[in-house]
Amino acid sequence: MPKYKMKGVAYFLEFQKHHFGSLVTGALIGTLTSAGEVGSAAIDAVKKIVVTALRDTSEITTTATQAAGDITGAAIHTAVGVGADAGTAVNHAVHGLIHGVNDVGGDIGTTVEHAARGAIRATNEVGGDLGKTAVSVVRGSIAATAQVGGDVGQVSERAVKGVLDGAREISQTAVGTVSGALESSIVEAKDIVRTAVTKHK
Repeated sequence: MPKYKMKGVAYFLEFQKHHFGSLVTGALIGTLTSAGEVGSAAIDAVKKIVVTALRDTSEITTTATQAAGDITGAAIHTAVGVGADAGTAVNHAVHGLIHGVNDVGGDIGTTVEHAARGAIRATNEVGGDLGKTAVSVVRGSIAATAQVGGDVGQVSERAVKGVLDGAREISQTAVGTVSGALESSIVEAKDIVRTAVTKHK
């Protein structure tokens, strides 16, 4: 690809990245239920944002999915800001991401890994429960990947790797918290998750 075109693409991606946060925040707030929780409509809202972004950058889909961390991060910041459950919000965001990326033929594993890392980073920023976020991300990844007929084993490993990489950026204690939560709480694909935790922690 010519250099001048790559510069234009890089600018577009940076522009999109800075706008993902506000787009997702608006979408999630729009799904708030009467009880003040982020509703399941958030899945379709996030999916729509992802599909639009990836279709606009069809020749560089893999690069575009790196913005997934901004989406899960925005979900957590939004939930905390309105007093909603961050675990539910990030779970819905992960579902929306996977369904959106699948619709445009993107790389689900890459998307999930970036999403997982961003979720842990955001949870640390708001002083949230790292273990709970990790479990929500991995469970959401497993469920959504099964729904779209993807490789649950491969995607769940990438999700585990992402949350552990995010925890590693914080501290070794955080890695212990995340790995412990995953090993004790994940029932779905338990053997795959435990093997991935051992491999990546």
